[in-house]
Amino acid sequence: MAISLGFQKLRTYYRMIKLFFSLTVNYYYDLQRFFRFSATINPCKTKNMLQGRIIAHYHVIEKGLSLKNPRPGFGINVVNNLVSILKRYEENYGLDEVSKVAINVLFSYQKFNLSHDIDNQELYQELIKLQQKSPSSDEYPLEGGTITLTKEDIHKSAFINFQDFVNSRHSIRNFGTGDVDIKIIEKAVSMAIRTPSVCNRQTWKVHVYDNEKIKNQILSHQNGNRGFGEYANKVLVITSDLIYFTNASERNQCFVDGGLFAMSLIYALHSLGIGSCCLNWCVSHQTDKRLRKDAGIQETETVIMMLAVGNLPAKLSVANSARKKVEDILVVNN
Repeated sequence: MAISLGFQKLRTYYRMIKLFFSLTVNYYYDLQRFFRFSATINPCKTKNMLQGRIIAHYHVIEKGLSLKNPRPGFGINVVNNLVSILKRYEENYGLDEVSKVAINVLFSYQKFNLSHDIDNQELYQELIKLQQKSPSSDEYPLEGGTITLTKEDIHKSAFINFQDFVNSRHSIRNFGTGDVDIKIIEKAVSMAIRTPSVCNRQTWKVHVYDNEKIKNQILSHQNGNRGFGEYANKVLVITSDLIYFTNASERNQCFVDGGLFAMSLIYALHSLGIGSCCLNWCVSHQTDKRLRKDAGIQETETVIMMLAVGNLPAKLSVANSARKKVEDILVVNN
């Protein structure tokens, strides 16, 4: 009996050590990827990193302008930093859509301050110089800053029977035949782009695969699609690009932003009559590397999840999964 208990303890210790080693190796993989590819060390190293800095800065100004009572002259340090980054961006890459939006935001900021008798001529002259070098408004729309809405404007489109909509969405493992037009995928992505993201950085990418050989190769790295994955017309891989994140506090933000976007994309596809099934990406670092190689995914991108996509058949069976009660989820803190 004593020998048996001793053996059980040794086996438990062995499992703990094995688990600890596995966690350490995989966390180190995430650590070195974030350290290597994020903008933490040098936020101005590449064009995309600079774009991330531009978006983060102009969105701070947009948020300030959208407050109920913005303080005149707010955020001048952010404004000056944004102008400096824009000048550096123009010198290295020229001005494009991202920089044009930033300039529009800065003009909105200048206009707001003028309405409160604050005339920052130095800022205005810098904006005029940048505007002269930027693409025409015909090429890029005048986005950025704020727009004025009424409660009725929002309610007009927002009041749908969302409960019926979400209740009608199921994970589909019995796909119909026929091709899902790439135009439908594009439309769904255009809807999902409205998803909130940290500082509006929109770090997402959606990789689409429909070649039968490549699709099955990609699915072979995910162990939750057996028995139905091969019937999906397309496989989507949703990623979030680390280059837009800047410090240790954002080490997990790619998963938050990527997860939000994935859910929006799932609902967008559902609204267009397309079935989908979420395929989680809970794998070792070795499998993650193999997928990147087979799928042609850039090293800077973190894989969030896969999505099997296909048409709906006329009749099908779906899992009637039980859901927790509201009181098991909702915690009201008074």
